[in-house]
Amino acid sequence: MTSALRLCPKCGAEIPADAPEGGCPGCLLETALGLFTDTPVAAGDDGGSAENVEANADAAHRKKAARAAEMLGELGDYELLEEVGRGGQGVVFRARQKSLNRTVALKVISLGQWASKVHLKRFRREAEAAASLDHPGIVPIYEVGERDGSCYFSMKFIEGGQIDEVGRRTSISLRKAAELIAKVARTVYYAHEHGILHRDIKPGNILLDQEGEPHLTDFGLARLVETESTVTRTMEVLGTPSYMAAEQAVGNNAAISSATDVYGLGAVLYQLLTGQPPFAGGTTYETIKLLLDAEPRQPRLLNPKIDRDLSTICLKCLEKDPKRRYSSALALAEDLEHWLKHEPIQARRTGIVAR
Repeated sequence: MTSALRLCPKCGAEIPADAPEGGCPGCLLETALGLFTDTPVAAGDDGGSAENVEANADAAHRKKAARAAEMLGELGDYELLEEVGRGGQGVVFRARQKSLNRTVALKVISLGQWASKVHLKRFRREAEAAASLDHPGIVPIYEVGERDGSCYFSMKFIEGGQIDEVGRRTSISLRKAAELIAKVARTVYYAHEHGILHRDIKPGNILLDQEGEPHLTDFGLARLVETESTVTRTMEVLGTPSYMAAEQAVGNNAAISSATDVYGLGAVLYQLLTGQPPFAGGTTYETIKLLLDAEPRQPRLLNPKIDRDLSTICLKCLEKDPKRRYSSALALAEDLEHWLKHEPIQARRTGIVAR
C-alpha cells in the first residue's frame, strides 16, 4: 500500500505519514524553539519590584514552555515540558517519557542541511557506544534517535545545574574545584579504559546534582562532526573553542586522543580557579589564534589564592604538545589528590621562569 508523498512547502522536507495534518515536524520544532528567544522583563521595566520581575519572568517561562509543548505536540515517546539548556549543539528539554512515565532530559540536535545519512549513522553508533558506559559519574543515555535532520537522545535528568552556573550562584572554593575535577578525571579515565573519548569537555557538560556530585554528559557527541567536516562547521555545532585543545581547533582529527580530554579537564579547572577560560577572544577565529599561538595566563595572576602546585597541575593539562600533558586522566586525578592531601605533586613547573 502506497501513500502520496507530502513535502513541506516551507523547507521542502518530506513530511512523515504519521505527522499531524499540515504539520512538518522540523518546522514545528524550529518554530517552537524560537518561542524561547523572547527577552524577559528587565529590572527597570514596568515589572515593578524585583519580586514582581522574578514572578513575571517565571510565569512567562512557564507560558513559553507550555506553548512549546503545545506547538510541538510530542516528539515520539516524549512530551516536552520546558527548556533547561541551549547551546551550539541544540536545545535540552525536561521531558516526560510517556511509555515509562518518567522525567528525562531530552537533547535535540539540529544538524542542518549537511546532516548526511553517514553523519546520522555515526551519531547513532557513537551515542549507543556512550550509552553502554555504566558509571555513577556519567549521565546515562536511555534512547538515541533521529528525525527530520535532527538527532535526539534522552538521558537521566539531573536536578542541579551546570558546574559554571553553580559556581556563579555559590562560590566554589579552590579545594572544592580540585575535588570536583579529580572526580571527573576518574570518570573520564573509566571511559577511556572502555575505548571512548569525550572530545568536548567543558563546563556545560559537567552537571552537579543536588548533593554537589559531578556528572559528565554528552560523551562522544563531538565525533559526529569530526569526519567530513570543516572546522567552521565543527564550531557551529560545538560552539566556542575556549576549552578545545590545539589539535582539535586545527581539525587534526588523527591527533585526537585521551590527552585531548586531559586538556579539556585542565581548561575547566582553569575556569573554576580563575573565573574565565584559558583563552577567549572576541570571535571564534581570535580564540583559535590565541589557543594556538599564546600561552595561558598564569592562574595566580588572576587569583592570588592559587598556590604554585595547583597552578602547575592546571598548566600541565594545557600544554600545546599532547605529549607534555598528563599521560592519562588518572594521572591528573592522582596529582590533584596529592595536592588535596598536601603531598608532593608529580608535575613539574616549566619555563625559564616558573609559571
